[in-house]
Amino acid sequence: MKMYSNATDAISDLHMQGFTSDFHLSGNDLLWVQEGFLIRAGEFAIVRHYKIEEAKNRMNKLAVFGVIALYHNIKGILLNHFKDYSERTPPVLVKKLNELSFYSKSETENSYLNL
Repeated sequence: MKMYSNATDAISDLHMQGFTSDFHLSGNDLLWVQEGFLIRAGEFAIVRHYKIEEAKNRMNKLAVFGVIALYHNIKGILLNHFKDYSERTPPVLVKKLNELSFYSKSETENSYLNL
């Protein structure tokens, strides 16, 4: 996982890679903010993830995810705030991150990022 010192840099990096839609986690699904549409867990994949630890507040952490929904032909960003590692990560994010580690980096980039 690539690390940034602030969320702005991570989000800018994803925007330059074409991740322009916004997502919110809603149970195991994603809410596509721009369209007000739910995307089921089986219809999206996490292909990028960045960890943000701001120097001024080490207890407040943020994960920035680059998400694709191939069926809907969209790439977007999902943010997940957590205060420390003891907090429970949503199960759908754990599953999607495990799926990401299953594929090699080159396979993931070639197969998914060229929407």
